[in-house]
Amino acid sequence: MRRPYARLSTTMALGALSLTGTGCLERCVARPAPTLSAGIDFSVAVSSVENVDALFVIDNSNSMAENQANLARNFPLLINQLVSPPVNPATGRPAHTPVKSLHVGVISTDLGTPGSVVPSCANSDTGDDGLLNPIKNGLALRTHQPWTTAPPGRRPTRCTNDPNQYPSFLAFTSTGATPTDPTTFADDFVCNAYLSTGGCGLEQPLEAAYRALVVRNPREVTGNTDPNAGFVRDNAVLAIVMVTDEEDGSVRDCRFAENGVPCTDAVSVFDIMSPDWSSSDLNLRFYMYTPGSRQDPTWPLDRYIDPTRPNRGFTSLKPRRPDLVIFSAIAGVPLAIPTRPSSVTGRTVVDWNTLLGRMADGSDGYTGEQTGSGPVSMRQANADPRCATRVVPACRREGSAAVTTCDPGAQYFAWPSRRVAQVARVFDERYGNGTIASICASDYTPALSQIVERIQARVASRCLTRPLETTPRLCTAAEDPAVTHCAGRGTPVRVSCALYEVLPAGTRATSACTAARGRSIATPDPDTGRERCVIAQAIAPAGSAPPPGEEGFFYDVRAEVTERGCAGDISFTAAATPMSGAVVRIDCVSNVGASSAQNDPAPTTCVM
Repeated sequence: MRRPYARLSTTMALGALSLTGTGCLERCVARPAPTLSAGIDFSVAVSSVENVDALFVIDNSNSMAENQANLARNFPLLINQLVSPPVNPATGRPAHTPVKSLHVGVISTDLGTPGSVVPSCANSDTGDDGLLNPIKNGLALRTHQPWTTAPPGRRPTRCTNDPNQYPSFLAFTSTGATPTDPTTFADDFVCNAYLSTGGCGLEQPLEAAYRALVVRNPREVTGNTDPNAGFVRDNAVLAIVMVTDEEDGSVRDCRFAENGVPCTDAVSVFDIMSPDWSSSDLNLRFYMYTPGSRQDPTWPLDRYIDPTRPNRGFTSLKPRRPDLVIFSAIAGVPLAIPTRPSSVTGRTVVDWNTLLGRMADGSDGYTGEQTGSGPVSMRQANADPRCATRVVPACRREGSAAVTTCDPGAQYFAWPSRRVAQVARVFDERYGNGTIASICASDYTPALSQIVERIQARVASRCLTRPLETTPRLCTAAEDPAVTHCAGRGTPVRVSCALYEVLPAGTRATSACTAARGRSIATPDPDTGRERCVIAQAIAPAGSAPPPGEEGFFYDVRAEVTERGCAGDISFTAAATPMSGAVVRIDCVSNVGASSAQNDPAPTTCVM
């Protein structure tokens, strides 16, 4: 059963740095302007996160053979870009911080069909049960091992027919006496991730990941004997990557309910004789319902991502840094995903309102025509008028010709993965950490590149994937006697954020919170009771560092920051860098205006 949730505390330990200099404290340490709407709280990291834990959730139903082969062909790209990022010719330095250690785990989407026997669902009770390396550990997959179903040549020559060939997860390191060979590691991944076909056709990817990460205990802690133990490390980015061509059918099975959260069991949806569901066709029962209605058999999506409670769901794996959880999917969405320019950054972003619709029932989602292939749709309960046993597909294989038959063998298509896309949307809008790409693409390189970009943005020490709001900062003699600091340096700016340094246990604020460190004494930390300082905000024009004599933190949007894909980061002047053993918390506020209503997350997102 599920372990208790950890309490959220958005803090992170910081490394030792030199402390010298002087500065004025009274300028920018006040709480943000009361005209803004509070309150976003996140952590500031000084040292880089150099480790990544990547969980791949692989649909192994009978339609997935070509998609798994596509992933296998492209996986070396992901490894190479993470561990050996390209060099920026303008600087001669790597474009991103290399990943030094990588854990890669694989699970299947097969959780069985509790209470009912359904063809292709070999272990009806729990399927592969969210166990890492289902080739070795899955009760369902052991009845249809990939070497019995994979076409010749699909599996690398390194793959044996021994289910015990690999441990529960793979580990890569680029350091030490024996660094891992990237080419060998990529082949090992394919041996693990190419699950082939034969798995349950009623896929539950979200719940499979939840079972693997939350119900089980995958953490690397002493004494953990869970089958998934050791996979998730505290000092690592966690990336969840789903590869599926159907809708998520994560059925409410109250054996796995959250403590204190009411649960109404829905496993009778697997019973073909039950009259309680939206269709007599088992598969359509996961498409033809109205979300939230009596005929909806699925867990609410806030089970997996709840922006109001980051200690729930997937972000509970990083109770101090929920922004270090990345969610990506290669799934049933159109090849041409609707996009729009961000009103804040000008960059192209997913137009989630057009893709998924604005109405709760999903009836106004995207519809269109895939050039040369046929109609596509992301609408809920959108029955295909030409084919009684399906809804209108989300996409059709890239480059395929239109067909008039409903035979799935005549033209590959993917069903709308609305629930998976909705989870990706929340991760994107809340943390800048969600991506979605079409499984119908002939090449997954762009999809994997998106995932790499999100991971690299988090590996970079203080990278912000969404900009903070800035306001002009006047620099007058009345406000600052050292007005010469601003001469000829452009208009200084400030962000509506307050930074606190929670001091190491036993350190006194009277000695640590000094003007020389760009600090003043704050009230004790409400979570730990430890003494803390408030860090001054130094005057710095956009794109510049503060002048000599200014000490504190500043919003850093210099070229060397933005060139690595960041919208900016929080930097410190030399004397203001946090002391060893301290933790730093940043509390930002942001305008909640019209752009937020227009599906632009940037104005209300200040997450690192």
